[in-house]
Amino acid sequence: MLTLYITRHGETEWDTQRKMQGWSDSELTKNGKRNAVLLGNRVKEINFDAIYSSPSKRTKTTAELNKGDRDIPVIIDDNLMEINMGKWEGQTVSFIREKYPDEFHSFWNVLHLYNSLNGESFDELKSRV
Repeated sequence: MLTLYITRHGETEWDTQRKMQGWSDSELTKNGKRNAVLLGNRVKEINFDAIYSSPSKRTKTTAELNKGDRDIPVIIDDNLMEINMGKWEGQTVSFIREKYPDEFHSFWNVLHLYNSLNGESFDELKSRV
């Protein structure tokens, strides 16, 4: 039986600034790196066949820190990229909520009604992933 363990990347600079990031990238914070190492320690007894990561620097760094010194391949897959946020990339949540209230509401509450501003829809993301 196949067992998947799905994790999120560690905390980033933009996370602390409440900025949206999808295909854009910001560095992991010290806390994000520490938490990635701690997670790696918690799962070190599990024999993983591979670790899959998107090509973003934040996810690759998290994967390497989770892996630690174990001999596990980290496989980079472009299809695992987060949703392309289009015009929202790098903008703060408060700015987006104020400037695009309907789209913001749909993004967080009614995904099937969300229309991206030159990024990806959730249907496009789902098809890609």
